[in-house]
Amino acid sequence: MRIKNLTALLLLLITLAACKPTEKGYRDAYDAAKSKREQKDPDDDLLTGGHRLLSEESTNWKVLAGDSLQIQHMLLKPADGEKWPQSGPYRLAVAMFKMTTNANSMLSDLRKKGSLNPVIATDGKDRYFIIAGSSTYADSLGYVLNTFHKEHPGFQYIGLSTARPLIIVGR
Repeated sequence: MRIKNLTALLLLLITLAACKPTEKGYRDAYDAAKSKREQKDPDDDLLTGGHRLLSEESTNWKVLAGDSLQIQHMLLKPADGEKWPQSGPYRLAVAMFKMTTNANSMLSDLRKKGSLNPVIATDGKDRYFIIAGSSTYADSLGYVLNTFHKEHPGFQYIGLSTARPLIIVGR
């Protein structure tokens, strides 16, 4: 019985000694973290004015007409037969569909009821956005948003994850 206890204790001590972190282990982990930090980013060539260029997926928020609206950066083009209502990279999206039939139906309803000239735009990924207006500056979309709210009270922002209009910055 005593030999079994001593053997079990000896095995336990050997196991604990084998699991003990070593200075070499700490050094290897430190070197790996340091090399990862110092690794050259291939996008460093894209730095402009100390800031990275925005990717299509980058987002932020803007307060416009008392509403916090999400800003997304993506490339959009007007759907066939459509033209941008105004010039400028800032566009106010009020709905998003995956089928052109649904987008055309809503566009028709919006054009009948209001003074704005909304258009359908696509991102080339089978998503169709109803754009209520566009402008050169994001703040200028406040007029478009106020007009849209007055002409379409209680409008449901279909397909937009924020359940409110979306500002899309593009070309």
